[in-house]
Amino acid sequence: MPTITILTGHDTIHAEAPEGTLLSSVLQAELPTFALPCAGNHTCGKCRVQVSGAALPPDAQELSLLSEKDRQAGVRLACSCRIAGDLTVTVQTGGKSKILAWNKTPAFARTETGYGLAVDIGTTTVAMQLFDRATGTVLAEQLAENRQRSHGADVISRIEACKTAGLDTLSRLIRDELEQMARACLDEAGLSAVDEAVVTGNSTMLYLYEGIDPSALAVVPFTMSTFFGGMSRHTLAGAPVYLPRCIGAYVGADIVCSILASDMVHQPGVQLMTDIGTNGEMALHKDGKLLCCATAAGPAFEGAGLSCGMPAAPGAIRTVALTDGKVSYTTVGDQPATGICGSGILDVLRVMLEQETIDDTGYLECEDEAGYTIGDSGVCITQKDVRQIQLAKSAICAGLVTLMQETGVDADTVTQFHIAGGFGSSINYDSAAAIGLFPEALTRKTNFIGNGALGGAAMLLMNRDLRAQSERMAAEATELSLSASQTFMDAYVDCMSFMAF
Repeated sequence: MPTITILTGHDTIHAEAPEGTLLSSVLQAELPTFALPCAGNHTCGKCRVQVSGAALPPDAQELSLLSEKDRQAGVRLACSCRIAGDLTVTVQTGGKSKILAWNKTPAFARTETGYGLAVDIGTTTVAMQLFDRATGTVLAEQLAENRQRSHGADVISRIEACKTAGLDTLSRLIRDELEQMARACLDEAGLSAVDEAVVTGNSTMLYLYEGIDPSALAVVPFTMSTFFGGMSRHTLAGAPVYLPRCIGAYVGADIVCSILASDMVHQPGVQLMTDIGTNGEMALHKDGKLLCCATAAGPAFEGAGLSCGMPAAPGAIRTVALTDGKVSYTTVGDQPATGICGSGILDVLRVMLEQETIDDTGYLECEDEAGYTIGDSGVCITQKDVRQIQLAKSAICAGLVTLMQETGVDADTVTQFHIAGGFGSSINYDSAAAIGLFPEALTRKTNFIGNGALGGAAMLLMNRDLRAQSERMAAEATELSLSASQTFMDAYVDCMSFMAF
């Protein structure tokens, strides 16, 4: 049986696999964090590795995603490369992406004592904090990429993976990861045990954590067998786990926790909130009523699916500016540019609009057939990249517009615009408004709360009374189904333009 030698830059792994096996299958088994953003559908070209040895030649589809330079360097796509004998594969692990744990919460009473873990399972990343519940002190923290990302970048890919890789596989991946993170937190804090944990996440992530079949979440009418809001059947570090209540199939417990952290339901006037990630989750509170929705933004704002897209890891272009006709940029860690992350994407599109390289329809007019190159970085934005961002930003903006129209308000009427999540931590709000990610009037009303999901989970960990309150709030909230909303459909078309609204 062929031997596969895997080089990661800091480790060497030896594995065996039958001839004809996809290289991605071996990497998924040996490197749980190896990413397949398109879930192995041979469309994103992101699972690039360097291969030497016996491998079947690339087919036409793989070749179309590789440049001549890639081919000469032995670059292959793991999801297409099949093993023909002994080979060596080099995986470029790079630096870790920026994962946000910081959060802002309102003052609240602490009713609990002992120690506890607050956890936010994001589709892309996982954040965990260990608390002294009596004082609210963070004793330890662990941040990691969600190991399920080897089965796709978004929740639909994960749900589909349950049919191929198996529900048990995806469930075990996240539970094992949380156990390892919890053990690291305990070791860091010098503790042997915790008293309780609160684990939040979107509806799909909680279904997978619990080991419940999520297939019904992906098809109309998006029914839920459970909304949670109670104790898990699993433990974490030997302690009982509370799972906050979800509002709907795509408005999960993470947005409920973010609503808690923003304190928006207790603030006067019209309160609007969004968490922009692979799912754009939103909520609007007016006159004591909470209206929520979610849009399928996809992973474009996190770099997945873009030709040079990447997470906010060292080397990612994070800002782009046009000064006196000259384009400048900065990168994460001040490292040489290797790609571009979400915040940089918004900036560069604003610059391209200012230079009239793209028009408001998103049409790219560039002398270079490869696309628009950012300064001297060598990082290129293609027409396909522009279209991917166009679809994502239109979904977010249309969701916000629909919430406002359904409640009879406009952007000028909104009192405060709360933004949660890692993407919101680094974006230039003026760039976001300039390309039409959200209405321009909201830029003057922003309140960034950081990882609101984690902050809300911490509140539930330290104040048991808030659990009943959050469950009641979630049960009474109204989920607006955008798939059946003509208002959303009309707004989606209108918001497609790259222009301020």
